[in-house]
Amino acid sequence: MRQFARPFPLARLSLEARVLYSAFLLFVLVGVGSSAWLYRDDGLGLGGDDVVRYFYGDEAPGLAPPADGASMRMEKPARQVVETLHFHAFTMPVVLLIVGHLFMMCALTTRKKIVVLVTASTSTLVHLLLPPLVRFSSPGFGVLFGPSAVLMSAAWLVLLVWPLIEMWRPVSSSTALDEG
Repeated sequence: MRQFARPFPLARLSLEARVLYSAFLLFVLVGVGSSAWLYRDDGLGLGGDDVVRYFYGDEAPGLAPPADGASMRMEKPARQVVETLHFHAFTMPVVLLIVGHLFMMCALTTRKKIVVLVTASTSTLVHLLLPPLVRFSSPGFGVLFGPSAVLMSAAWLVLLVWPLIEMWRPVSSSTALDEG
């Protein structure tokens, strides 16, 4: 745990640690990529109408019928929305904790790390809570879905890519001697 309390150069990790951490970060990147694909495939854009239609179906109150006329989207059952929240409420914080610890080992300033970690945590929480808020409280929350997805994705990409870059960037021999 001492490595997380004060900066420890990721490039100085043992080869096996860098391989394992890199594999984990790459697996999470695949997960982020598949989430982006699913988001797009579900017809969710950056606008609130798409989100409202996703949760309430084609008969969503206050929305015009789909432009293509061929859509047959049904309302999401309450149980499905809560099951998705349940699954994500347990998994997302654990992955954020692990990725966040690796990110804390980066050579960035404490202030920059805090900004990224707070942005990732807050946007993830908001994005996690939006489906039940849209479905059970008000369709008006749908307008926050796209911005929270963009902000969350950007923060998570920094959390995932920055440690990878630092782990594998070449370390000059003079830097290695100074640190050793």
